[in-house]
Amino acid sequence: MQLWVSPSLFLLLILCQELQSELRPGKPVTRNVCKLPMEIGLCRGFVLRWFYNWKTYECELFSYGGCNGNDNNFMDKEVCEKACKDT
Repeated sequence: MQLWVSPSLFLLLILCQELQSELRPGKPVTRNVCKLPMEIGLCRGFVLRWFYNWKTYECELFSYGGCNGNDNNFMDKEVCEKACKDT
C-alpha cells in the first residue's frame, strides 16, 4: 500500500513542525543567533519571517522556505527585536 500526500498537506505538516519547535518552552535565544546569516532553507514554501541583520542593526523581513534554515528566524518583528536589538 502506497501513501500519497498532497503538496499542500506536506507544507502544512512542515509549518506545524516549525511552529511547534518555535513554541517549545525552555528554548532560549542566544545572542549568537542574531549574528547568523539569513537562511531561506531547503524547502520551497513561502513563509514570511523576520531575521536580524547585524550589519544594519535591524530586523528584516524575508521569505522562509519552510524547513531547515537556522535560528535567526522569528515569527514576528517584535520577537526578533526583543532577542537581538542592542547586541
